Amino acid sequence: MILPKTIAMGRNLVIFLILLLFAGCMRQQQRQLVIGISQLGDADAWRKEMKAEMDRELVFNPDLRIIYRQAGYNSQTQVQQIRELVKKKIDLLIVSPNEASPLTPIIDSVYKSGIPVITVDRNINSGSYTSFIGADNIEVGRLAGTYAADFLGQKGSIIEITGLQSSTPARQREKGFADAMAAFPQINVQVIRGDWLEGSVQQQLPALTDQLRNTQLIFAHNDVMANTAATICRQLGFPGIRIIGVDAQPGTGLTFVEHKTLLASVLYPTGGGEAIRAAARILHKQEVPKRDFLRTIIVDSTNVVMLQQQFNKVIAQQKDIVRQDLLLKSQAKTFRTQKNLIGVLLGTLILLLMLACLLIYLRRKNIRAYKLLRTQNNEIRSQSEQLNEMAQQIQEATEQKLNFFTNVSHELKTPLTLILAPAEEALRNTRTPAYLRESFSLIRKNASRLLLLVNQLMDFRKLELNKMTLRVQETDLVLFVNELLQSFEGLARQRNIDCRLLTRETRLMCWIDFEKMEKVLFNVFSNAFKFTPDGGHVHVTLEPDGQTALIKVADSGTGLSNEEKERLFELFYQGNVRNQNGSGVGLALSKELVELHKGTIHVESEKHRGAVFVIALPLGDAWLQAPGVLKADPSGYQPHMPAWVESFQMEHSAAPVTLQEVPDTAAQQDRTGSILVVEDNDDLRRFLTEQLQGTYHIITAKNGSEGIRKAFEEFPDLVLSDIMMPDTDGLQLTNVLKADIRTAHIPIVLLTAKTTDDNRLEGLRTNADAYLVKPFRIDVLEQTIRGLLQNRQHLKTHLTTAIPKEVQPAGGKSEKRFLADFNAVIEKNLANEHFSVQDLCRELGLSKIQLYRKVKPSLQMGVNEYILNQRIQKARYLIRQGGLSFAEIAYQTGFSSPSYFSTSFKKITGETPKAYKDQFGSIW
Repeated sequence: MILPKTIAMGRNLVIFLILLLFAGCMRQQQRQLVIGISQLGDADAWRKEMKAEMDRELVFNPDLRIIYRQAGYNSQTQVQQIRELVKKKIDLLIVSPNEASPLTPIIDSVYKSGIPVITVDRNINSGSYTSFIGADNIEVGRLAGTYAADFLGQKGSIIEITGLQSSTPARQREKGFADAMAAFPQINVQVIRGDWLEGSVQQQLPALTDQLRNTQLIFAHNDVMANTAATICRQLGFPGIRIIGVDAQPGTGLTFVEHKTLLASVLYPTGGGEAIRAAARILHKQEVPKRDFLRTIIVDSTNVVMLQQQFNKVIAQQKDIVRQDLLLKSQAKTFRTQKNLIGVLLGTLILLLMLACLLIYLRRKNIRAYKLLRTQNNEIRSQSEQLNEMAQQIQEATEQKLNFFTNVSHELKTPLTLILAPAEEALRNTRTPAYLRESFSLIRKNASRLLLLVNQLMDFRKLELNKMTLRVQETDLVLFVNELLQSFEGLARQRNIDCRLLTRETRLMCWIDFEKMEKVLFNVFSNAFKFTPDGGHVHVTLEPDGQTALIKVADSGTGLSNEEKERLFELFYQGNVRNQNGSGVGLALSKELVELHKGTIHVESEKHRGAVFVIALPLGDAWLQAPGVLKADPSGYQPHMPAWVESFQMEHSAAPVTLQEVPDTAAQQDRTGSILVVEDNDDLRRFLTEQLQGTYHIITAKNGSEGIRKAFEEFPDLVLSDIMMPDTDGLQLTNVLKADIRTAHIPIVLLTAKTTDDNRLEGLRTNADAYLVKPFRIDVLEQTIRGLLQNRQHLKTHLTTAIPKEVQPAGGKSEKRFLADFNAVIEKNLANEHFSVQDLCRELGLSKIQLYRKVKPSLQMGVNEYILNQRIQKARYLIRQGGLSFAEIAYQTGFSSPSYFSTSFKKITGETPKAYKDQFGSIW
């Protein structure tokens, strides 16, 4: 009990440790807040300083992460970059707009989507932002104007170089400068439109040489343009013009003032650090001012050194902070690694302890299991010996069964020989009567077919016992294939099949066993002819392919499905085609014989696109060293017709018997009825026809579909049908005929080779009248047919006894077919009391005049009178059945009331329904 508890405690501790480590990792991997930064450009030092301030400020906010984009001073690019930042699921947007108008719509949409927006340095034309951070540009312009006026003594000429007019800082600085100059009317100000970059100054200022002669001071909206203006003035010979700029950043404005390049510069803070701090407060749900103006001052020679020193000191401190932050991160990473390592080591130690306990437990358990296994092994060894003895007994029994099967096959040859010899003798005898000659021909053909099957099964037995020996000799395949193919020419001509050998070779030598390869090619050729329709083609191609000879047999038959192709060479497999005589042995035997020749055979086919059988045989004599291969006497191939080829020709060359309708002669009138014979086997169909046509009028059909069609055309007195047929089988035929009121009364006799009770029950469930198993005696079949027809006639006579003879129709086939349709419509509507002659005309597709013309000669009575007689006949039948009241019978036979039914019944039969029931109730 202690060991399982120890294991459970260790398992729980490991799970707790894993959860603890996972929680630590989750804390370390807490999601960072993402800030998207859209900068209009970063080519100038002021923008670079803004970016540096942001990076330094992020050190103090480790939960923030930025995605930085700069647009190269292009407004459309900046708009596209803002869209991309929004798609990256940013939590806040910091933007310094290049121009106000183009950027206002996109910033407005971002703000309205719920993302906070901070504008830095430059603003937009709407209030759709969370906070604006930057200096007051109007105040910047005013400071610059006041300083310039004081420097010039409140009179003189000034050139103002503005920034990009579509940006808010340029407009505001120009306004502040103009407001300051308004107080000094003696100062003349000329404005040059710049774009914040030195290029605009370089293009415009040299063209103002005349104005520069009278100019004492230039005010540029940033230090970049101011420094460029100072350089151009020196180059043009005006070193005395003093320059005022804006920005006063380390490395640019402050340096220019310190080196006397500029007179002064208005300090314009970048706001980078302030923007990151404001973003952190916003993301942590703290309040920030809507407009946060940064303080500015004039930087000139009086304070530039102090400011430069302060800037340098701040930058040095910030760099030191960055280094310390990197060191802290490195130490934190080391700490986390060590903590994780300690956790892993602790977990490993616990696992080792658990494994040690588990090993102790398993060792004890294994000792017990070993003892149990040793006992079981002894039992298994004893059972194995018993199984070996049983397997040996089964093998011996199997051998005895196979030997018995082989012996029976040998024994079958003797009676088959005794059947074939007299049949052939009778056929050779010219005095044999014609009617017997056809019977002897049928005997010989089917005995030959049975002999072929016996020979194939014996060949398979030899293959199973590895007793099949090949006696090979070098043979010209062109001659060999051509001679065998010529054996099928008669059949090809009879069925108009294009049969030819296609090859470019005049001679192709190959080592084969004549007898075995004849069987292979015969099976493949006969298979092609069986499935090729009349007028099709069977093309045999012979060609060398490297070290093999290819024999391709292509036909235009029905083709094969994928399942049929996979199983085609299995023993006894016949696929889904049941109208071809065969046993499923030939192709399986062919495959085995080809493989004995060290060759291959396969089929290429698609459904309804024919099939191509490809036989590949090795060329040369290298394979002759295989066991079971002997060289025969090299006498060459002697053309001959194998017995199985002759049997195949006899089977398929017999002219089919076409039975014509017997005219209405005195002999025909002696026949007692018509029988429809539905059978796909030509021989059996012909045999049944010959046996029955002396007594009955015979109608034949080759398959179920044709049988159904002829049944509705001829309305035979009896149907004799096989069950296993292509397209529509006998069971389907029975279901169709029994379900239709026009043919439901026709007796159906089913013939089948299936002998089990389940098969018999399946046939009887279709309401077939009789079920005969092949082989059957012809006298039993004749008596079955005779009995069914007599019983049907007795029933018909009984049911029509009380109807006047003039009601009973008579006529030819067309009249019978019309009356069958006529009666079917009446029977279907018999219970409908509103059924009228107009309804009958509509369903038959005839006018009223046409209907009377057809019915009157056949029935010798009017239509309404005939319908009334049919209703009375149905009522008589229901009365005999019992179980229904007279009122129920009246309504089921289409009478509007029981009294009208009673009156009509007495008028037709001469007695009341009650009297009729009393008279016949005891019988039924």
